[in-house]
Amino acid sequence: MRLFVGLRPSEAFRRALSELQAQLQDAGIAAKYLDPSNLHMTLAFIGEWPENVTGILPSVKKPFSLTLSHVGLFREARVIWAGVEASEPLNQLAECVRSSLSAADVPFDPKPFVPHITLGRKPIVPVAFDLSEIIIPTAEMTVSDVFLYRSDRGENGMVYSVIGSALEKGVASS
Repeated sequence: MRLFVGLRPSEAFRRALSELQAQLQDAGIAAKYLDPSNLHMTLAFIGEWPENVTGILPSVKKPFSLTLSHVGLFREARVIWAGVEASEPLNQLAECVRSSLSAADVPFDPKPFVPHITLGRKPIVPVAFDLSEIIIPTAEMTVSDVFLYRSDRGENGMVYSVIGSALEKGVASS
């Protein structure tokens, strides 16, 4: 199984992300945009792993809010993404997830956590275009659970499916 741990946007947040994708398309930014049902924020990418690791996921100690705030571009990874306002609880949660995986000897990608939601891959941005011109829809979501996702190759690209969460398994806080 190809796995990762992440956050699932609320429906209202997902609608705002979809609106953001439409704005980018209308601005002439071509990309392979993700289906709104696939949008998520990765906390730790595990990759190929033979078993479900839901049982080791830390629960969210105290729910917190995330606010959509900007759009960015990872040129080297060829990804256009949505960002959220800086959040210490989010950074602590990502660190807790990674610590839990390490403690259970589950390998994961050690790259530093950069909070973002991938909107599209292989973007072609017009040279004169400034991403700061994009109007960010007002969107906020409450983070109260951590999800384990499975990634499978589908007919139109990758399909991300939630296969468990910390709350579903009654995992104690870390």
